[in-house]
Amino acid sequence: MSRKSIVGLGGPAVAALGVLVFVTGVGSELPNLADRAGGLLAAMDPQQREAGTWAFTHRERFDIHYAPIDLEGVRHGELSDTAKKAGESLLAAVLSARGHEKTRAIRQLELDIRELESGRSGVEEFRDPERYYWAVFGEPADDAHWGFRFEGHHLSLNVTVTPGGPAATLPLFLGAQPRLVPEGMPSAGVAVLGEEERLVRELYASLDESQRALATLPHKRDRGHMLGQVSTLQNPPSIGLERRDMNDEQRAMLDGFLAQFAGLWSAEIEAARLDEIDAAREGLHFAFVAEDDPPFSFYVRVAGPGVLVEIDNTAGGDHLHAVWHRPGADFGEDLLAAHLERHHGVLARR
Repeated sequence: MSRKSIVGLGGPAVAALGVLVFVTGVGSELPNLADRAGGLLAAMDPQQREAGTWAFTHRERFDIHYAPIDLEGVRHGELSDTAKKAGESLLAAVLSARGHEKTRAIRQLELDIRELESGRSGVEEFRDPERYYWAVFGEPADDAHWGFRFEGHHLSLNVTVTPGGPAATLPLFLGAQPRLVPEGMPSAGVAVLGEEERLVRELYASLDESQRALATLPHKRDRGHMLGQVSTLQNPPSIGLERRDMNDEQRAMLDGFLAQFAGLWSAEIEAARLDEIDAAREGLHFAFVAEDDPPFSFYVRVAGPGVLVEIDNTAGGDHLHAVWHRPGADFGEDLLAAHLERHHGVLARR
């Protein structure tokens, strides 16, 4: 299996995404998150602002798409260069450099899918690296609840901001098609979720017979095991091998897999996500299944209290979906409830 992942995105590959600014880190010399979101809104024209903004309490904030249809908001490709730069700066404020590049690679894969689907009606319009949509909820400010979504094919970033703490960033949806881009295509050699796949396959290969019996699920095609392709959910039933029944090396592999996901975010947000994982660590379960027909078909689930991470490649073996949920507290509902209780005396927990 190739260990190549997010590499080789220079030259024409990056240029195809249009005007990008790659700002990493958030320091005192840089605008804060609310300022960056405000800059994006200010750079939109009035019609775009109207199309791309909702009240924070609007039900639209809880919408998430796992297929690139019925997308709402302002299309990134229709923004001015100034607004595009502002949008990329906002992404850079919540993502790590690796996370930002992974989202760029996912968007770039639209050109590869365009080649795979060449000849289909409307493919040039539908498979477009700039067919991703911005939506802002509430008025971005340091002392307000607000959020934003950046969403399109194989990507849904959902960020909720509450005063005084790191942003909530779940649910998260990432996808990759092809699984490993063949030579001769625009993103040749790129495997957007290649490192994540390598880690779980190595973990599964390390299991002894008794461990494997607990971890192995029956094979199901067409994402038959996936739970997370929903807006929100509660903690799923515990299935698979418990982390506490792994040896130290296996636990390190599992932790490394989860760290791949947490490390997509900026340092402050990554620490908050790792704290959530750590709180569930002793209750985590690992479940896995792989088949050779179609080649490279697999599914993995890591779940515990407040944690659900899944990757599925059972739809043809060359089309991965990955999701990360905080069951019972997606879209920052736990942070919002805690803020209302602490600062307003309102009992808001469900």
